[in-house]
Amino acid sequence: MDFSETLEKTDFMLAEAAVIEALRRSGAAALHPRLENALLIYDDVGRTALTGVYRDCVSIARQARVPILICTPTWRANLERISAAGVTSDVNGDAVAFLKQLRNQWMDRPSSLFIGGLVGCKNDCYKPAEGLSTSAAEVFHLVQVHQLAAAGVDLLLAATLPAVDEACGIALAMQTTGLPYIISFVINRRGCILDGQSLEQAFQIIDTACDRPPLGYMINCAYPSFLRAHEQPLKVLTRLIGIQANASSCDHAELDGSERLQADAVDDWGDRMLLLNRRHGIKILGGCCGTGPAHLEYLIHHYRKSS
Repeated sequence: MDFSETLEKTDFMLAEAAVIEALRRSGAAALHPRLENALLIYDDVGRTALTGVYRDCVSIARQARVPILICTPTWRANLERISAAGVTSDVNGDAVAFLKQLRNQWMDRPSSLFIGGLVGCKNDCYKPAEGLSTSAAEVFHLVQVHQLAAAGVDLLLAATLPAVDEACGIALAMQTTGLPYIISFVINRRGCILDGQSLEQAFQIIDTACDRPPLGYMINCAYPSFLRAHEQPLKVLTRLIGIQANASSCDHAELDGSERLQADAVDDWGDRMLLLNRRHGIKILGGCCGTGPAHLEYLIHHYRKSS
């Protein structure tokens, strides 16, 4: 089954925990100042470090026999940043090949591990005022989107988006590939996108603008309580298919640049995540800043206990 079919037929899919932050805090490999973890695929130390992070996540899903979504290390690998770094390699295509190789090594049933082509906003993900207009975003992100699609990802995922206009432009670029794609927003503790728009407004704008709308929407880089799911209209929860949540309930301003790892209790995080799954049908559950294997293990263990 492909990703869309699997998602339709399952009620639970795991997503990876934090990747970039895990690498940064472990010191296992040096991140690029502009491209983050994208270039780690080109040296032995980097590949080993990346492989270890992905392996920890995939092994949890594999042992539990649940599908998992992992994403390419390409969050900052847009054409502008790659060119500014003087890199001539096909970073996006090579990142897809790297994950495909890992999938072939690890999975008895390759279709249970899905590879998402990861795209981020152009500028600071916590500063919506720096977001691109819809038309500029469509042009800016088109090259990276098509590089990922051409390399054979199962789906495309635009993550950590703070502004609706740029998200809409990315969606317009992604729809041209013919692949399923997901748009994932950063929200504040009031359940709104950082540019002030509601999820209902955002979903309507993007769904209306696209001839082929996103497969669904996600939330990432926010604590699960920030969603305020009990206050969201049904039309939002119907289109919301996943959340990769921070480990901490601190605001983004408190987390950004923090030298100390911020994290609430794993059981509080996990119980809130599983409630979103059971009560509101949000299927894809994974981690963002501050999370690790223990968070995914909690989801698996307690999902199994209730199923």
